[in-house]
Amino acid sequence: MNVKRLLPIYLGAMLTPMGGVGILTLLPVIARDWAISIQWMTLAVTVYMVPFVVFQLFAGPIAVIFDTRKTLLFGFGMYALGGFLSAWAPNLELMVGFRFIQGFGAAFIAPIIMALIGEMVDPKKMGRSMGIMGVMYTCGVTMGPLISGFLEVRLGWPWFFFFLAALASTIGILYGVIHRSPADAQKGSGKFTDAFLLVKKSYSFADVRFLSFAAFFLFIAFIGLMTFMAEHLKAAYALPSDKIGLILSTTGFLGMLVSPFAGILGDKLGRKRVAYLGAAFMGSALFALTLLDYSYERYLLAFALYGAGAATCWTSLNTLAVQMIPDLRKPVASVYNCVKFSGYAVAPVILSFFFGFFSIAGVRWACLGAILISMLLTSRIRNVLA
Repeated sequence: MNVKRLLPIYLGAMLTPMGGVGILTLLPVIARDWAISIQWMTLAVTVYMVPFVVFQLFAGPIAVIFDTRKTLLFGFGMYALGGFLSAWAPNLELMVGFRFIQGFGAAFIAPIIMALIGEMVDPKKMGRSMGIMGVMYTCGVTMGPLISGFLEVRLGWPWFFFFLAALASTIGILYGVIHRSPADAQKGSGKFTDAFLLVKKSYSFADVRFLSFAAFFLFIAFIGLMTFMAEHLKAAYALPSDKIGLILSTTGFLGMLVSPFAGILGDKLGRKRVAYLGAAFMGSALFALTLLDYSYERYLLAFALYGAGAATCWTSLNTLAVQMIPDLRKPVASVYNCVKFSGYAVAPVILSFFFGFFSIAGVRWACLGAILISMLLTSRIRNVLA
């Protein structure tokens, strides 16, 4: 495994979630500065996620038909540009436009990075490598709010966006220097229409569809519980925000520790078996939250178990995505990521129905149902590497 060549790839995996989640800490501050409601300010999150989800579908195929290196550098460049402009935004209208640019750039980073790891790593060690990618992704999710809060208090909220722009530029330059295209590098057709054909061809495989929607439902379960548990803990137990944040963050911290081991285990036992194990952890955590009386320590442990289970599942599913069809690795990664992150986008909408009618108990049972559906779809995958 060439650590030098993989370094900018792994760092890039941290970048996209950091930009999506890190802004959450800043929303109340920016809303107050601009004298607008927090509901309007959340558009800065939505307009980042929409292009991030939609354009991922075509990022991998575009890398195939044009040039992987140039496509990924384009992603880093657009992400940095969107971050730099967001730092100067004087109002919500311009912030929304600049965040769209940043999310658009992120869409050309995430699936290509996943596919590149699949191309660069020994298949026998693929699980471990994808586990490391999971660590970096979770690091971005976990560190984003901490970095944005630190910079806002000391320098002001624009400096988080300056930080993202500088980080993306640095990673992009590092990637560009280390990954130089050889003179005889094979070029694609250069026709945009071929991108649609590659998406169609990738989606035509039943295993790709099963895997993608397994990830979709797993994301609903993971994000759904996190989204509504914060409101429940505040309303039911009057917990302060810092204690709620610690409970929710345990999912990320333990996930960072578990992901590499889940990958190694998947290399030895098979991806589906390890995914089932992760789902069992998640289900056990949900039953613990349902059956045990509340105590702060119990909730910390339950969410730690939930995060460990989710990380175990994600490592297995992500590894399958890059191993399943080597000849279509980038388009498959694009289809998979597009469908997967759609689960992130729709989870709050779908589970708000359960929360409204059945409170947090309804959300827990809905999340358990989503996990079971995810594993049922996983069981339908017939690929020999599963």
